[in-house]
Amino acid sequence: MNKFLRFVFLLILSTGFTHTALAATITVVDDRDRKVEINVPVKRVVVFNKYNTEFFRSVAGQDVIVGMAQDVNKLEGYWPGLGKESVAGQNQREPHYEKIVALKPDVVVFPKNGAWKDASAKLAEFGIPVVVITGWDVNKYATNLTMIGQLTGNEDRAAKLIATHAKYTNLLKNRLKGVPKVSMYLETKGGVHKSVVPGSGWHDMLEQAGGSNIFGDINWKSDKGRGSKHSYDIDPEAVLARNPGVILKQIGTGHIPPSQEEMASWIKDFKSRPGYANIEAVKNDRIFVMTYFVAGGLSKLLGKLYIAKQLHPDLFKDVDVDKLVNEYYATYQVALPGPHTLIAKVVEKTPEATTTKPWYQFYK
Repeated sequence: MNKFLRFVFLLILSTGFTHTALAATITVVDDRDRKVEINVPVKRVVVFNKYNTEFFRSVAGQDVIVGMAQDVNKLEGYWPGLGKESVAGQNQREPHYEKIVALKPDVVVFPKNGAWKDASAKLAEFGIPVVVITGWDVNKYATNLTMIGQLTGNEDRAAKLIATHAKYTNLLKNRLKGVPKVSMYLETKGGVHKSVVPGSGWHDMLEQAGGSNIFGDINWKSDKGRGSKHSYDIDPEAVLARNPGVILKQIGTGHIPPSQEEMASWIKDFKSRPGYANIEAVKNDRIFVMTYFVAGGLSKLLGKLYIAKQLHPDLFKDVDVDKLVNEYYATYQVALPGPHTLIAKVVEKTPEATTTKPWYQFYK
């Protein structure tokens, strides 16, 4: 591989491309506390992880992105103009080094749970720096966007996004202060009876939105055979025993959402499961479906707002979450083609309206 990489790099140099022709050099401290020197502003970035890729587009525009992972690129209609030629690896753990070098990036970005260490070693000999930014970490949004603004020369745009994020993050904190948490069961996109536990950003999303994860006492490392902290196998009896007040089902990883009918089928599925009729969430019609895609928006802030609105509609009746969500995607990403949420009360009371009104308008 090294011989091939050297050949590719020499070929790149022969075309007149170098990494030394940029205007200035800065040193950043990344998410692994590594000091990395970068020539800025960067104009060509290979980015791994969907959140990171969205962050670069929101701060610097899509033109700065020349490469991404296949598992991000495959999202239908979400990366117009970035086809297979931009695929630089299967995912954040499986980069394709020859392709990365051929894309001539100024910097390559991985999350902390990606292949950053191996990539740093392999790409260093070609003068291609690697920076670790973990976009899925809900607690590092401002830090991440500040760094991206510095790298791309778009500090003002980054600051605007950070201000919006801080506004709603503080709103959640202030309005939920002293409010009793509501017990919640989040069933992930991974399948039936799979949930999240501490250490996952999805767990943090629930807790910061006013929920109390019914599996918040589990240490996933003590039984790794059950899966990861993001998708942990749960015994069906444990859900019954812990009796959540609200159930949230995640489905749909794409920009194009599942149909409202498919979302409704999941709500009906919960109601038909053995023993679930006795769960408080089912008895009180407090079941809702939200796509994995939109829940993760703005470093899971959009998911937190939707959840808070569901848990405490009176506290957040002045917050138009659907408007915020649609404006964010239309302005900084790609406009959403349809609704990404549905609640049980819509299905039970007004099924004909499920595709015409925001879900939370029915829960009052």
